Amino acid sequence: MRRVTGKRQVLTEYVGRPTASFVAEGADKPATGAEYSTVTVDIKKIASTIMYTEELIEDAQTDPTVLVNQDVRAAFAELIDQHALGRDRNGAITSQFNSTLASTTSTVEYDQTKQDAMALAVSSAMETISRNGYNPNGLILAADAQSTLRAARDGFGRPLYTDGFQAAPATLYGMNITSTTNLQSVAGTAGAGRVIGIVGDFDQSLMAVRNDIRVKFSDQATVNVGGTDHRLWQQNKVASLWECRVGFVAHDVNRAFVAIVNAS
Repeated sequence: MRRVTGKRQVLTEYVGRPTASFVAEGADKPATGAEYSTVTVDIKKIASTIMYTEELIEDAQTDPTVLVNQDVRAAFAELIDQHALGRDRNGAITSQFNSTLASTTSTVEYDQTKQDAMALAVSSAMETISRNGYNPNGLILAADAQSTLRAARDGFGRPLYTDGFQAAPATLYGMNITSTTNLQSVAGTAGAGRVIGIVGDFDQSLMAVRNDIRVKFSDQATVNVGGTDHRLWQQNKVASLWECRVGFVAHDVNRAFVAIVNAS
């Protein structure tokens, strides 16, 4: 995560891998396979407005507005998660961010006929990332993936996995596991483009924050909702406006991240 100013940040990135070779005395030296380039992060605004009447608050036994804060933050987090992944629970979406993790062209197949299918897929993805010169250090899985790991048994009915992945924070092969509802379920029917996990070097991803979530209140404005004007002062209403400004980008997404797919 990085604090930024302005609506767009251009960052220097390192791409490719160096190569070396023997050369004769006085001969031309070959150009390396690595170079410096740039990556752009565009800052996007996220907003939500909530309205209520003054009477509703006055008549409540407990202040319901205290519940709004955590719910709005959860809604913002869900939206950011969707657009950084480029997915929701139904499949691919059009992201507002510069990069999406699930768009990586590097994939491994999850073989749901095997009890240890998830571990095999994760291990294969880690190998690919390491071979590309990156360090696999994080794992994003569909919400039901950890229950799939807990249910895995050997031929004698014994659990295949120890408690390591169930602890907080959960880990597998030394990588932290994060669950999300924005990848399609492990238990669902296999199908083309069905992404159930992302393994990656998350040092290669950046969340750029221009403004944290902030809230403003008004009882004077007119707020249009679906074509209907709510005249706050005249109708004894209050509106709370929540906003934040963030961006997301991933460096070398096709080599630093691998999608676990259940396509067949």
